[in-house]
Amino acid sequence: MPSTTPGPAELAGRRRRLGASRETMAAGLGIDIDEVKAIEDGVAPEDKSSLYAASLDRVEAWPPERRAQQYKVAGGGRRFEPDGV
Repeated sequence: MPSTTPGPAELAGRRRRLGASRETMAAGLGIDIDEVKAIEDGVAPEDKSSLYAASLDRVEAWPPERRAQQYKVAGGGRRFEPDGV
């Protein structure tokens, strides 16, 4: 069965379009920056990439104000707030 996980370039592009750095996503999701890099470079296991894609889906669904608030939380080194993801 073919993979339904978006490719690494698509994942990185989605993150960039959302205005989030790798550091922001790593902190917000509570994962290491190297894991985000591995996902976006296409060397992470498919299950990790699938979870990252699902997280991007949720971030994309936030209104811009909510997204800015969550990025600020992550910028402080904390995970996204529970009702945000």
